[in-house]
Amino acid sequence: MILIVEDNPINALVLQKMLNAQFDTRWAKNDHEAFAEVNKHPISLILMDINLGGESMDGEEIMQELRKDPTYLQLPIFAVTSYAGPGYERKFLEAGFDRYFSKPVNRQALMESIKSVGVLAS
Repeated sequence: MILIVEDNPINALVLQKMLNAQFDTRWAKNDHEAFAEVNKHPISLILMDINLGGESMDGEEIMQELRKDPTYLQLPIFAVTSYAGPGYERKFLEAGFDRYFSKPVNRQALMESIKSVGVLAS
């Protein structure tokens, strides 16, 4: 199962439409929902927006919090963000994300990366 952490429902729907033909997905719109989902369901991959707005932790903070738990050290977490300027890919990969995608996401590149980390279609 792939968890999409995205505060914008349209962006979440676009990602779900890209993936639902091959993967089961869940959606969380903030940090509280993200932590609840990883505790309730066996998650194989997280697609993490960075700027979640409101009172939520940002995606980088959520990723860092998850990585504190040995259970989630090997869980692939991909940054999926509007931050697309020079240096952002390096910044997010150095922060600990496994892959980086700027929006709008290239479907083929996303699917190849999902398969490369061993997430199997459902």
